[in-house]
Amino acid sequence: MPLTKNREVDHLVDQETRTYAVAASTQIFKGAFVGLASTGYARPLVAGDPFVGIAYGAQDNSAGSNGDKDVQVYTLGDFSLALSGAVVGDLGRPVFASADDTLTFDGDGNSYVGVVKGIMATATIALRLDADRKLVKTVTHAVENLGAGVDIAARAIHACDQPAWAVAARVINQATAAAGIDAGNTCVVKVSASGGTIASETFDDVTAFPAANTKATLGALTNTQLPAGEVVKVTVTNGATADPGTFLVELDYV
Repeated sequence: MPLTKNREVDHLVDQETRTYAVAASTQIFKGAFVGLASTGYARPLVAGDPFVGIAYGAQDNSAGSNGDKDVQVYTLGDFSLALSGAVVGDLGRPVFASADDTLTFDGDGNSYVGVVKGIMATATIALRLDADRKLVKTVTHAVENLGAGVDIAARAIHACDQPAWAVAARVINQATAAAGIDAGNTCVVKVSASGGTIASETFDDVTAFPAANTKATLGALTNTQLPAGEVVKVTVTNGATADPGTFLVELDYV
């Protein structure tokens, strides 16, 4: 109901840090990458967790239940961290965490944490945190119901107005059950650019096309650097009986 009198509202002035309840039987060390478990409680990041920040200080809830203790994390800022193989050409490149202490450029199954903003020394980067994924943009292309055995040959879905890096790619089934996809009649979905394949997945009797209203990754990315002016394309190749129905192809980039 509408207010009938004045009220006091707490103003959280500091946007650099936030506090999260810690999972049961969990210890988080200062400087750790912190993720959220499926329960919503914070823990040392496990590959694939939603990333929430870098631990401002240590917190030991190893003898406690869910939420008995809180951990404060940095959610913004640039941090000097080790990343094997990083070079000057990686400026702007998305960075992922595979554990609470390990950064990688490989996004397959790992947690997106931010982008490279500088090279500090050999294999050391300035990581700009992106816990809220504000830097990530998404291209979405709707693929019509092609029918069994009908293909799409390199259809343009996006043009890059400025340099970009691909982060992830996936398909989302739109409320229909795919039919006729098996070992001999595969459905191959590929996202590509002039440099080659960015992501591709072959759906068959082992790797099932996603069920209605669910998603599936297009796997590990390659050729992720997209120069200004680059045109991204999608290709769909269906076997004679393969009919995935209507679905979306999505590409995340920074």
